[in-house]
Amino acid sequence: MKKPRPKRPEQLADTPLEHEQRVQDALERAFRFIAKRERTVSQVSARLERDGIESAVIAEAVGQMVTDGYISDTRFAALYAEDRRAIDGWGNERIVTNLREAGVSTEIIEAIVGSRGHDDQVGDAIRVLDQRVGTKPSDARERERALGILARRGYSLEIAYDAVRAYERS
Repeated sequence: MKKPRPKRPEQLADTPLEHEQRVQDALERAFRFIAKRERTVSQVSARLERDGIESAVIAEAVGQMVTDGYISDTRFAALYAEDRRAIDGWGNERIVTNLREAGVSTEIIEAIVGSRGHDDQVGDAIRVLDQRVGTKPSDARERERALGILARRGYSLEIAYDAVRAYERS
């Protein structure tokens, strides 16, 4: 009995039907991944790659999801920044760091973060101080503590300093 010959690379290519089935499988996995919360293109691609899906199939599935509006880095960044500001009291620096880690492009990050003016950021920082400090700083130690709170939340030193001064005057 003869052994079957190993297939040559051109014989290993998928039929169009097999390829389409693998794309459908990737889409199903991706939809399950984005079902609970908004995700970036990078996060979805990384998840599919971790699941062992080949890069050509990932590119096609993710591209289709972007085209159909299921994934949007801009939408993710806007919602993420809004939530982190409102829920956690984060400043721009911390938001930028986390958006970069999530794979959002620099252009999108700059557009989202740049939409908040100086006064808006100072107002956000004052609200954080209201929640965390409660009383106006009366000496240098309390001012430093307030600045530290804002710095850890991702506010720039300029914003934090202006917020502490405004908080003292209020």
